[in-house]
Amino acid sequence: MTTTGLMRSLTAPARRPRRPGLGGALLLASLLLACGGAPGGGGTPPPGGQTGTLTVTLERVPVVGEAAQPGALRLRGTPPAGVKVTVEAAPPGVQLAPGAPTAEGSDTLVTLNPQGQGGGTVTLQVSAPPGTARLNVPVLAQRRWPIPGTTPYLAAAARPAPDGTLLLRAPANAEASARHSLLQFDPAQGRWNTLDFGLQGFETITSHTVISLGTRGTETWVAVRGVTAAGSFLVRRDSAGTLTRFLAGTPETLNALTPTLDGRLQFLVYGQPQVLALDPASGTVSRVPTDGVPETLVALEGGRLAYTRRGAAPAVVTLDPQTGAARTFAVGTANVSVPDLLTPAPDGTLWLAETRTGAVLNLDPRSGTTRTLSLPAGTRPSALAAAPDGTLWVADATRATLLRVAPGASSGAAVALPPGTPTGPRALTVTSDGAAWFESGGQWTRLGS
Repeated sequence: MTTTGLMRSLTAPARRPRRPGLGGALLLASLLLACGGAPGGGGTPPPGGQTGTLTVTLERVPVVGEAAQPGALRLRGTPPAGVKVTVEAAPPGVQLAPGAPTAEGSDTLVTLNPQGQGGGTVTLQVSAPPGTARLNVPVLAQRRWPIPGTTPYLAAAARPAPDGTLLLRAPANAEASARHSLLQFDPAQGRWNTLDFGLQGFETITSHTVISLGTRGTETWVAVRGVTAAGSFLVRRDSAGTLTRFLAGTPETLNALTPTLDGRLQFLVYGQPQVLALDPASGTVSRVPTDGVPETLVALEGGRLAYTRRGAAPAVVTLDPQTGAARTFAVGTANVSVPDLLTPAPDGTLWLAETRTGAVLNLDPRSGTTRTLSLPAGTRPSALAAAPDGTLWVADATRATLLRVAPGASSGAAVALPPGTPTGPRALTVTSDGAAWFESGGQWTRLGS
């Protein structure tokens, strides 16, 4: 077995006299924090294999339900003799049976065999000659639904809607019927629906979003690459299915459709150094020039925006669309790095990937500080998604892998996809209940408790 993903290392004291002033309560709190038992984070634990320490990592997350998969623990620099893993606490209906410890080089691996249909957090006690430790292990429940169609559906992006449904968009090179519409999935009923936008010919949806109007329902918006002299445009579809077109004033491809609290829709134009905004009330499109060409665009608190740029000065830039005031945070290496996949986290920080190296970084736009996750060698992130509790999901569609990074952790644990999964995960997103959703091999999959 090779290392496919690591959560933050867990370091426990050895069974030897402690120096004065090291309180047991403080040590236990540090252990639980390192294992994902509490949100937040800080500090880097000592490396595995140190004399007098027990270093345990969750290498693979156990999955129950459809295509159940075992999890795995790794004890760094510890032989199997004397290793014992016991279950201290588990939610009703969730079982996790530790397997026999086995050696892999200088480490010990322990398989975690899940049972049941529901997910939750199981508390394990791990003991070995170097010491003891407690570890909170997430058990994920998996469910899959086939996506309708005569050919396997490949998703480009997905967005959760306020009514609990999810909206899927096909890639720009999909067949016409998929390029002209969105697929709507209702998890409560397990049903699919098609949302049409009055498109035809080579017109193609290139971005989509959904906006809550409170008691007035929702609006679904799409950006469309046009094929006539009128250029590209945006389409609003209200709860009654009424369609309204808004010209963007450019023939180029539109992307990164992003609603803001002032009622406008911000978006980017391929290859142009500007952020555009549509005011639906008047139909006017305004422009804010940018220093460099924006790639990905997200909304921040207080009406600000953030985008990535590549080229001679790769960076993350925060922008006030009202005043044009910007702040730049350099990322990576000039003329080399390609920051992408900008994703807001619930703590106000930003996740992003450096796609040339495969690195995933966290940037705090308030202080400018950054930290980098430790990921398996060869990882090439294709999507990031942050859950409300701070959990980060990292997809690599080129290797059919998915990583779960606990809040505050410096590395991730692998989530095994169903055996024989040919492609994906694609269209990674999370819902308000913390569940992760993605498409792989034409199957729409949910992972959560």
